[in-house]
Amino acid sequence: MTIYEFPFATGKVTIDYEKCKDCENYACVKACSLFGRAILRVEDGKPVLISEGAKKRCIEDLACELYCQAYGNKALNITLDMFGLEEYRRNQTALKPKE
Repeated sequence: MTIYEFPFATGKVTIDYEKCKDCENYACVKACSLFGRAILRVEDGKPVLISEGAKKRCIEDLACELYCQAYGNKALNITLDMFGLEEYRRNQTALKPKE
């Protein structure tokens, strides 16, 4: 298993590249460019930081994780030390429209 991790101000992003292999839409990168600060890009078929300094620009909006979980291959996870985050994620999953 190949894991790509990078820290940001209050947490850590973890991407499982094994799950990225079959991804066709790179939902995490799209979400970061739509809702975040566009710090991710696709390189050799995998999402990576645009530069080492980019992790300082992360606004912690969770969009990359939510989109990867909903529309991608469930490869990206964010770890935050935040009270209530797990409950929030469960609620977001419950609100997801059925396809």
